[in-house]
This record gives sequence, C-alpha cells and structure tokens, in this order.
Amino acid sequence: MATNISTAMSALDAAQNAYNHAATSATTTVVQPWSQELVTFLAMGVLGFSVIALLLATVLLWRSNAPAQQVLRIFGVISIIGFSSLLLVVGYNNEQLTPIVGLFGAIAGYLLGKDTKAGKDD
Repeated sequence: MATNISTAMSALDAAQNAYNHAATSATTTVVQPWSQELVTFLAMGVLGFSVIALLLATVLLWRSNAPAQQVLRIFGVISIIGFSSLLLVVGYNNEQLTPIVGLFGAIAGYLLGKDTKAGKDD
C-alpha cells in the first residue's frame, strides 16, 4: 500500500515538474483547441447562414419595394455581422482582429448613422 502511494506521489511530482517546465519555457507554442475540420465546418456554417440571410432580405426588400438607402443598410449590416463572425471563427488573434472589427464598426456607424430625412420638413 505504501509503495502505491509513493509511486503515485512520484508520478504526480513528475507531472507537476513537466507542467512547470513547459509553462516557463520560452519555446512553448499556443495550441489551437479546435480542430481544422471543426473550424472549416463552422466557417461554412457562418457563410451559409449569411448567404441565406442575404437571400431572405433580398426577397423581403424586393416585395416591399424598399428604398435604396434601406437596402444598403440591411445588406451592409448583414454583411458586417457575417464577416465579423467568420473572422472570429477562423481564429485570428487580437492584433489582427481589432483593426478589422474597428473598420466594420465604422462602416456600420456610417450605414446606421444620421438619416437623410431627419433635417427636412414634411
């Protein structure tokens, strides 16, 4: 019984030492927790959902004879959400993703900003 405990304790010490060595090592690499197949599946799912949303928006806007400004806003917002989701899924890091999301935010702010009819009298 004592040998089993000492064997388990020595195995635990060895595992902790290996973990500490790997954590302090300068050559550690970041491992992506998702597999390539899962990322591909999720990316295709996001793209498919975005295309379906754009097709549905096209049909609904066409039937309602929407003005050009409303069509631009709807298509812009759906595209920005779809592309932002795609970038998040494919796993860009923060240094690459921050400027892209900032640009998308600026475009969305422009599209959803001040209405052209707000200053006119009826």
